Amino acid sequence: MVRVDSAPPLTFREQGVVALISTGHGVTHYLHSIVLVVSPLIKEKFNLSYTELGLFFTIYTTGSFLSAITGGPFADLTGRRQLLQVLSITILSLAVMFLGFANEYAVLLVIGVFIAFSNQLWHPAAIPYLATRFHSHRGYVMSIHGMGSNIGDVLVPLLVPAMLTGNYIIIQLEPMSWRNVMVINTLPGLFILPPLILRAVRERAGHGHETSLNLRHYIAGIIDQGKNKTVLGIGLIAGLRTTAQSGSRNFLPVYLVDQFNWSLTQAGIALLLLNLGGSVAAVPAGIASDRCGRRKVMLIAIAAATIFILLLPLLQDEFLIVIGICLVGFSIYATRPVLISWMMDTVESGFRGTATSLMFATQSAFSIPSMAITGVIADIYGIAAIFYWFAIMLLFANAVVFVLPKDNP
Repeated sequence: MVRVDSAPPLTFREQGVVALISTGHGVTHYLHSIVLVVSPLIKEKFNLSYTELGLFFTIYTTGSFLSAITGGPFADLTGRRQLLQVLSITILSLAVMFLGFANEYAVLLVIGVFIAFSNQLWHPAAIPYLATRFHSHRGYVMSIHGMGSNIGDVLVPLLVPAMLTGNYIIIQLEPMSWRNVMVINTLPGLFILPPLILRAVRERAGHGHETSLNLRHYIAGIIDQGKNKTVLGIGLIAGLRTTAQSGSRNFLPVYLVDQFNWSLTQAGIALLLLNLGGSVAAVPAGIASDRCGRRKVMLIAIAAATIFILLLPLLQDEFLIVIGICLVGFSIYATRPVLISWMMDTVESGFRGTATSLMFATQSAFSIPSMAITGVIADIYGIAAIFYWFAIMLLFANAVVFVLPKDNP
């Protein structure tokens, strides 16, 4: 673990690089979150049961898994991490645009796979790049990168439901069509692409910051990493934690609409608050992990998230529900930059793309069956029962954190 207080502060130019890549991360999450925010409309439009909606999320998550198992090895073997960032934004923007023209459920599923695939492609490209270039400030940089994604997640429930319903809280306007909303929301991707391409071209011409591995060295390194119990433990924690996080995020709008008759706009604001809590917590958690240790911060944050998610289905008052959602987001999202930094600390720089893919592939592998199981639980026991399922995942995650080695002093 590198202590941030022993390293010189980042220069203005370095902060600019972090800001650009973190903004790109925010754009990927903005585009990716559109599908999640409109899930109540998808359920209504296609007359889906909770089990069928869970199946949709299962197929959707398959795109993330396919990207995770291919993106990291490609990034490490070729060193073309900045190219992958550009490809991620490009494919994602096009997929969201085509989403506006989908009229059949099967077409929706295919486009959803592309959206999930391209969103996931960003991570093994950007995370190892930042972790290697700014190694002395790894927790801080990962938290800024994570905060970018949280801001992207926050904006979607604020804007997209308003566009679809015409309800902008303080003013009522004509609703926009599904097609127009999807086309308009490709603009963030189009705006961020030129600076990303320019930086990639400049650094490629200067041969800076990108290294590749030969296949023999890569395979030998992967075998060594596969024997590392800390690497495997972090991957397992990532899978369990993300099962709870993504499940809560995916099903929260449906839970609020069906259980409390909230409008789509209100449910979107609730999702905004979930992500806003994570935005507030990300940077302090990242800095604390640089100074106090990744393991200690993870233990505290996951324990808090378990308690808050257990309390959520017990709340009936609207104000308390809002507070509960904020606390769940604050605690569970705070662990993301810490967990990523912990993995980057543990592996060699040449294998960080694959290590990132291991984390996200494990997350997808856990989420694929979990989304289907969550839908079945909701149909059998009621949708409020899903939060107890998510709490079980967090309890297991904290148990794994507890048995991993303590941080080096």
